[in-house]
Amino acid sequence: MSDLLFGRLDTGMSTLFVAFRIVSALLMCAAIILLGRRNQLGWWLVAVAFLMPGLAELANIPGSSIRSPLALLLFVSSIAVPLALTIGVGIYGLVAFQKFPRDSELTRAITLRQYKPTNLVAPLLMAVVYTATSLIAVVSIYLSFSPSNLPVITMVVSGFLYGLLPAGMLGLARRSRWAWFLVASSAFVSLAGTVLAAQGSVLIFLFFAQACLAIYGWQRWGAIVSAPPPAKSVS
Repeated sequence: MSDLLFGRLDTGMSTLFVAFRIVSALLMCAAIILLGRRNQLGWWLVAVAFLMPGLAELANIPGSSIRSPLALLLFVSSIAVPLALTIGVGIYGLVAFQKFPRDSELTRAITLRQYKPTNLVAPLLMAVVYTATSLIAVVSIYLSFSPSNLPVITMVVSGFLYGLLPAGMLGLARRSRWAWFLVASSAFVSLAGTVLAAQGSVLIFLFFAQACLAIYGWQRWGAIVSAPPPAKSVS
């Protein structure tokens, strides 16, 4: 029953890592609900949800696979930099929401940003940077064992898909309604990865819940008015 719910837990560290992932997914579900309701508390939960699995990874550094100080530095950087980026998104979203008047104690009367193709640049750049930095350690360790069989395309694509969650959160911080679809897509990617890795039905359910809640957020934001376009100056 334990394997069915949580996947195979071989060591105390693997148990801790799975526990952190479950709590992180729960916090992200709560954050999505709150952000759908324009509640700025959601951004605090986003930051904590990104923090927890990062701390678990730092505590689970595979010493047997790291053969030099440079490899150790690369491994730690590949965790710390994406962690700083994702927590930064939560802080940025909180600051961005606080610029708008209150509807209630924690709810902000935000307006939606009108869609422009250029609005895609920042979220997609976030996904690219997240992918590049998070793959540094994997590549460095992989090269030390089988440098001729590095699945570059698979690793880049999967890393980019997982980077859609911080990208989507950045889009929400910038008040773009379409960013909810990035959040939903990232949840489905995490769900698929969890199924393939047989990591337990609890995480599968939570990632499915995240995708459904992202659609809920998209529907809730449909009632928010869009900001008027900037007035053209008359020369």
